[in-house]
Amino acid sequence: MGFILNDLRLTVLSENEVKGEYEIFPLHKGYGITIGNSLRRVLLSSISGIAVTAIHLEGIYHQFVPIPYTLEDGINLVANIKKLVFKGKLNERKTVTVSAHGKKEVKAADLVCPDGIEVVNKDLVLVHLVDNSAKFNLTLYVEESIGYRFAEENRDSTYPIGVFPIDSDFSPIKHIAFEVKPAMFGESLNYENLVLTIETNGAILPMDALNAATNILTEYFSNILIQKEIKTEIPEEKFISEVPDILKRPLEEIVPLSVRTGNVFKKAGIYTVGDLFSKSKKELLSLKNFGIKSLSETIDELMKVLDIERLRNRTGLPLIQEIINGEIFLGEEAEEEKTTVVLPPKEITIEQEKEVSEDNILNKPIEEMAAEIGLSQGQIEKLKKLQIETVEHLTHMKREDLLTGNYKLSKKNVDKIEDFLISHNLRFKE
Repeated sequence: MGFILNDLRLTVLSENEVKGEYEIFPLHKGYGITIGNSLRRVLLSSISGIAVTAIHLEGIYHQFVPIPYTLEDGINLVANIKKLVFKGKLNERKTVTVSAHGKKEVKAADLVCPDGIEVVNKDLVLVHLVDNSAKFNLTLYVEESIGYRFAEENRDSTYPIGVFPIDSDFSPIKHIAFEVKPAMFGESLNYENLVLTIETNGAILPMDALNAATNILTEYFSNILIQKEIKTEIPEEKFISEVPDILKRPLEEIVPLSVRTGNVFKKAGIYTVGDLFSKSKKELLSLKNFGIKSLSETIDELMKVLDIERLRNRTGLPLIQEIINGEIFLGEEAEEEKTTVVLPPKEITIEQEKEVSEDNILNKPIEEMAAEIGLSQGQIEKLKKLQIETVEHLTHMKREDLLTGNYKLSKKNVDKIEDFLISHNLRFKE
């Protein structure tokens, strides 16, 4: 009698709360590797768990400092906190707290957890308080997720002042191994059995982890079959909702930033893609040491990323709307900034005439200004490479922007441009 799927069995070889060994038999030749590798990858990458994402310790603002009246410094404390194991379920971010005074060991068992979760390794020592006057007030922010997340990805502007993010390992799976052995079924040796070993941190039972991984694979394959039968057009809004995570990613992971631009963003509290796109062009150009050239270069690189290009249809992102409206240059393909031309009435006052004159100066092409003050064609080309097309664009530049970089102008020519601007009551950006 030949093998059919109904003959497939899972046998428990050994099992406890943190380690299980299971045999899957019988399998056709080659399926041991196929199934074993699939389960291993899903177990390591897709089983959810709870981890600490940020810390607030009264009296310190980052981990690279000593902690008064303790044996541990900030780095040691964070290392101990990363060893915490929580089990349960969370639908949103929660806080875990501990408050201790006097000379004592502060253990994981002292943590006060919200409903739905508990600490598994209660004997873990977090910190040693070595003086009777010691005060230790700690708040941990915990979340449920999958995989691994770096501290920068855990950064959130909604955290109170003094909270600092840390790296988070959400996976409850510590080790996976499998072995494929030849086996006999009926009278044939053309079969295999798969022996799978699963080790967890105690937050989930090995069998529960195996069931979860199997369900994930089953859901993927079953949806492939469904899509074969049903072809539906995904609404644009639904498609967009699948890529908001790009807004949470650090800017430095997406595009290369110059040291100056990176420092400007950090001082302004701009760390993620979402932080940048939530600002307007006016807000960004008001930042110290940040001009139109730096802005356009940053946006130009960002818009090359597919997930960011899809954000063009999202609302609530001022910078995206300004890009769509052509108010920000994007490399050589950028549209010129839109301007509204107001026709003067037949009879105008002196003040109105002045306003019209100033508006004409701002819209004056850079070639006309260059001819007026005696700039060479080479100087004009450099200005155009800096995306300066009109006099107004010069008012968004700093004097230093023209004196530095690959397309810098001589001091003599920059002085000529500055004199021209001053003569029309205009200035470089401060």
